[in-house]
Amino acid sequence: MRRTWLPLGAIGLAVVLWSVAYVISAWALETGSPAVLSVGRFAIALVVLVPLAMRRRHFWRTLADPRSILLGLTGVTIYYSLANIGLLFTTPGTEALVSALLPVLTAIAAVIMLRERLTVATVIGLTLATGGVALVAASGFRVDLGAVLYVIGISAYAIYTVLLRRYAAREEAPDPVVLATATGIWGTVLMLPWLGWEGVTGTFAIPTDLRGVVSIFILALVVTAPTLVLFNYGAERLPAVISGAATAAIPALGYAFAIALGETPDPIKVFGGVLALVGVIVATLSQPDVEPTEPGLSPRA
Repeated sequence: MRRTWLPLGAIGLAVVLWSVAYVISAWALETGSPAVLSVGRFAIALVVLVPLAMRRRHFWRTLADPRSILLGLTGVTIYYSLANIGLLFTTPGTEALVSALLPVLTAIAAVIMLRERLTVATVIGLTLATGGVALVAASGFRVDLGAVLYVIGISAYAIYTVLLRRYAAREEAPDPVVLATATGIWGTVLMLPWLGWEGVTGTFAIPTDLRGVVSIFILALVVTAPTLVLFNYGAERLPAVISGAATAAIPALGYAFAIALGETPDPIKVFGGVLALVGVIVATLSQPDVEPTEPGLSPRA
């Protein structure tokens, strides 16, 4: 039981931390530019992660592995770049609601790439979660350029989630901290041309207000560094469908945080949020393959 709940708990904590990132990112973008936010948060996070990873086995080998580059591209460069650019054209709430598509996209990718099976209960759970999010979104969702960009971003993240599961099947799969750090390094390196482009075009901007500066450090040290390790740890050990289904809680938790910060509760949205969380529980706890697979063993064995 402990082996089962550890990866589920890691995914759950990552989801909670992600839920607060939308608002904090928007604060940083009030005076800062998207590339500065994206590169800055990961550069600061890597200051913490690199020394930890270098003390563990196979750091340099993992860093040189082409699969780490692909993980960095899909899970960091594409996702975070489009998420931050999207916030220039839409609201944090809209992005949080669009994230409801992530479990469905992950399930589709898992079926196609890993041949994972969807049980009836999993389908029911995903349906409940999606329906709950639809209720939450009913009075506040809008389709705009930011939403479209974010859909592309979460599509890349769905592939990233499945790739993590596939990576775990290799012999001597890397330690979660090592893999998270290698992923973060490559993702950051691949974003540097974007940062240079901002400099050339004159759109480069470091946050000038205290809230913006503090927001980047919070995103780096409280959200980015921990979630890289936590999500990698869980996604390597659980079916990709479960990892993806857990992310359906992000919109509901995001709305809960909005209420905690002073937003007036809407009964329909509250009901939708509860329904989404119930769907997450049903989907994540109903898989017959919920027993975690340790890295180095095939998830289909």
